[in-house]
Amino acid sequence: MANPEHLAVLMQGIKAWNAWRENASSWADLSGSDLTGLNLAKGEFFRANLSRVDLTRANLSGSNLNGANLTEANLSKANLTKANLNEANLSEAYMADTTLTDAILSEANLSKAYLIRCFLSGVNLTEANLFRANFFESDLFRANLTGANLFKANFTDTNMIEVYLTNADLFRANFTGADLTGAVLVNANTSDTDFTNADLSKVRRD
Repeated sequence: MANPEHLAVLMQGIKAWNAWRENASSWADLSGSDLTGLNLAKGEFFRANLSRVDLTRANLSGSNLNGANLTEANLSKANLTKANLNEANLSEAYMADTTLTDAILSEANLSKAYLIRCFLSGVNLTEANLFRANFFESDLFRANLTGANLFKANFTDTNMIEVYLTNADLFRANFTGADLTGAVLVNANTSDTDFTNADLSKVRRD
């Protein structure tokens, strides 16, 4: 459960929260909290414990979530535009209609996460762990998945135009009906990858 003191400070607003975090001696613990609809834009949540937090419709645009624990968090319809989620743990997080445009998720853990109809245009997912993640009908236009682990991930009916998959592991990933026009698959592992009805026109493999 969340630390009551930490939660009380956050309820004072993001300006008070950021000022408090500058001198805090421990990582923030907001686990299990209901933060639905809050404006947390440009918030400082470095290595914060946000596991099982309800952030539905919350505004986290431009926030620093580097190394944060968001396991099993609900981020449906949240705004994470240009948020820094480098090395964050989003395993089994739930994201439906979530905006992650130009967000940084390099080396993040999204294993078994749900990203249904999400907006991920320009997102940085380099070396991220997407094991069995579900991106059904999401928009990953020009996303960077260089070196990412896509083992058994689901990209059914996604927009992956000009996506970068260099050195990525696509073993047993599902791209049924996906649009991969102009995608870069240089040195990607496509063993047992399902490209049924996918658009692979202008794909670069070397």
